[in-house]
Amino acid sequence: MVAPDRSVGLLAGLGSTVSANLGLLNQTMTTVAPAFWGADVRVYYPLGSAEAALYNATPLHYVRWPGGAVADGLNVTTNLITADGGNTSSPGSSLAEFATWCKWVGCHAIVQLPGEINQPQVAAAEVAYAEHTLGFKPNYWEIGNEPAQWTHFGIPWSNWNTSQSQNASPGSYAQVVQAYSKAMRVVDPAIHLIGLSGVGTGGYNEAVWIRATVALNGPNLSAVAIHVYPAGGTTANGTLTNFLNTLTGHGSLAYRAPIARAAIAAGCPTCRGIGLFVTEFGTGTQGGPYDKWMGSSSAAPYLAAEVAQAMLAGVSNLDLFAFQSTYNGSLLNGSGVPSRTFTMYSSLFAQLQPVLLNVSVPGAPSRVYVVAGASTNWTTYSLLVVNANTTHPLRLNLLGSGFPLLGSGSVTTWNYSAAAPGVTSFSLMAPWVWTVPARSMMVLQITV
Repeated sequence: MVAPDRSVGLLAGLGSTVSANLGLLNQTMTTVAPAFWGADVRVYYPLGSAEAALYNATPLHYVRWPGGAVADGLNVTTNLITADGGNTSSPGSSLAEFATWCKWVGCHAIVQLPGEINQPQVAAAEVAYAEHTLGFKPNYWEIGNEPAQWTHFGIPWSNWNTSQSQNASPGSYAQVVQAYSKAMRVVDPAIHLIGLSGVGTGGYNEAVWIRATVALNGPNLSAVAIHVYPAGGTTANGTLTNFLNTLTGHGSLAYRAPIARAAIAAGCPTCRGIGLFVTEFGTGTQGGPYDKWMGSSSAAPYLAAEVAQAMLAGVSNLDLFAFQSTYNGSLLNGSGVPSRTFTMYSSLFAQLQPVLLNVSVPGAPSRVYVVAGASTNWTTYSLLVVNANTTHPLRLNLLGSGFPLLGSGSVTTWNYSAAAPGVTSFSLMAPWVWTVPARSMMVLQITV
């Protein structure tokens, strides 16, 4: 029999251990669909067999392309990007290459269209190019990126310059979505449309943008998207504690998801089935006071906490920014080398089961997240424990919780100070008490 008490990593130098019992209710919350697992695939990087192998080593199922603000300057039919100053350049890949790669790896796609220029005919032409010329039909189309940040609203690419500051408003963006929807549905009446591509101001005024977009377009929308970077846009003191505290602040997904859902309902009370997507998420904005932590080992438990928040909030889609980029937290860096985030996705998240169980951990320290899941045939169970606290280890007792312990399986643990996760296997019974240090993660998987 495996010893009944295990610890994850080293506990030296940390605060007092907090004991808590896992409470597992015999009811399910929701099922995490494959669409939950996504990432932004950036147009700047080529896609080939190496990227395909890395993609398939993770639970990723959805990809958002071309990935971020570049969508508003990209003409996919000419494969040219117009920059703020009006100069153009060719990216590292094209929609045709992406479509081929996406089919190859079996991905499902969210493709962004250029909304800032406010030219519905361009959007319609790009839908026709993708679906009729390339034979590629994305699962969702998204209009632009973060319209509150637009500076060339309604201006053709050929006239862009750096002195422009023409902004969109919630009402004018809603009209863009309406006009684009009409033009795109002439090409394909069955398209699925994401009605907001993030706002660009964090949670500020987000509900107003959502309500305006849904009120005008509700019946034509499949989803509304927000972007979540809880540690971005702040002038706070850049300590580690303050960095991790942003997980429970007003920029966090846990705080914003209920507000976003209420805004969807207020915009169209009779609409059903408008999903809440997060088409970009990360830790913060590079270059800010938390920049040093975003690229540190503490970013892994931060991102794991965001994934747990998204599961518990029941969002339909969660796209990491990014699959490959120089942004801290991407799966691959700018040179294509896998990061700690990639290790977390491939080693920990790939084990999580989709049927979420209702759990509680009364008395746990702040910023502790626990997600329990089961396979759809109820033979395999998983337990994700994220301790994003800076000082207190968690001593979690599973005995009597209802979470199964008899069976075979493994425990994958990762302390922030370790270079890689550790794995312990068992064949008869899982340990029922686990000590998870601050800034650490654990996934228990058991087959009964």
